[in-house]
Amino acid sequence: MPQLEQIEFFISQLFWLGVFFVILFVVLTYFTLPKIRAFLKKRDEFVNSHLSKQDELIKKAEQLIENYESKLNEAKDKASQIINEAKENALKESEKLIKETEEKIQSEIKKTEARVDQEKKQALVDLEGQLKDSATSFLGKITNINKEDIKI
Repeated sequence: MPQLEQIEFFISQLFWLGVFFVILFVVLTYFTLPKIRAFLKKRDEFVNSHLSKQDELIKKAEQLIENYESKLNEAKDKASQIINEAKENALKESEKLIKETEEKIQSEIKKTEARVDQEKKQALVDLEGQLKDSATSFLGKITNINKEDIKI
């Protein structure tokens, strides 16, 4: 029976399989695979270049962070130095103002004491004069002598 005779059919299939395999192998080897390899090579170069750029950018970022931190620390140090100088200047100025105020107070006290002494002396002189007037008038009334004639 011809339907059961598969050997000739099988051999022709093996032949065409071999032919198409060789054609597919040649096409893939000489045309498709070089393009794929070139694409993969370009992709690897692209990735490697970006990785190296990324490394450079990371290093630059780290340097910028270090510079920022150092400048920040310098600014903090400078600010604390300025604050300390301002405190010292404020203390010096306050001490100076306190001394000036104390000196003014002392001079005012001396002036006031001098005025009080002067007023006291003047009051004593005035009191003495009034006492003399009172005594002369009292003696004048008691003795019936004129006030101008009595000398005390």
